[in-house]
Amino acid sequence: MPELPEVETVRRFLDAYILGKTISHIEILSPKSFIGSFEIVEGQKIISTSRLGKQLSLHLKNGLILLFHLKMTGQVIIGDSVFGHPTPKEDKTVLPNKSTRIVFTFSDKTKLFFNDQRKFGWVKVLNKDELIEFQQNVGIDAISPDFTDKYFYQQLQKTSRSIKAVLLDQSFFAGIGNIYANDALFLSKINPTIPAKKITLKQAKILRQNLVDLMEESIFHGGSTAKDNKYIHPDGTKGEHQYHFRVYQRSGEPCLVCQTPIKRIKIGGRGTFYCPKCQK
Repeated sequence: MPELPEVETVRRFLDAYILGKTISHIEILSPKSFIGSFEIVEGQKIISTSRLGKQLSLHLKNGLILLFHLKMTGQVIIGDSVFGHPTPKEDKTVLPNKSTRIVFTFSDKTKLFFNDQRKFGWVKVLNKDELIEFQQNVGIDAISPDFTDKYFYQQLQKTSRSIKAVLLDQSFFAGIGNIYANDALFLSKINPTIPAKKITLKQAKILRQNLVDLMEESIFHGGSTAKDNKYIHPDGTKGEHQYHFRVYQRSGEPCLVCQTPIKRIKIGGRGTFYCPKCQK
């Protein structure tokens, strides 16, 4: 699933490619993927973009918002790119294809494709009040200035669930996903199974900083295109943070610090990677 750095990378691409463009037509190929009236969106100019955690918003001139959630396999592809699902060895395909769910056409005839193999992702039409209500149960964004040591520690003290599971809970912290939770816990020398409320203030400060640093690092690298190749940039290129994973998807490989083989377990149904020696 695209996490905070991947969605932020998509947002920055869209800022460069579609900001100021007017949506002339929306073709909905999968009704499940588009929620709301497309008629009140057609003819509207995109005036800004924003992001909260893994949710991406396109703000329109009439005050409405197109809220995107990529979920597990969503892609946003711009222009006449020949990239997207499915991803054969050469990583190319013609769009729209069998995974294209929505096609946005702009007044300059360029297009934006919303692809989603598994149909879990969606685009919603909301007004400002509806957006606020929809996001009221989402935690503070994990690279926001409001994501402070105090807030982070207080949230951890609320639950006895494993620290790994809590990091993935979007009602606690918006944007943290499996990649960055695994690697931040490794850098912080914290075992992923420890109950969140047993994390000390000192540990919480270190962990929060590692989370922020990792996500900023990943944004610099254009996000992570993991082994499944599901996440790509809107222009079809790949992220490069996957070359900098510390423990994520490195099961059986030597720890970068102590050479102990990285172990893989499941916590809350999610693959969890850690070093048994460094993260006792």
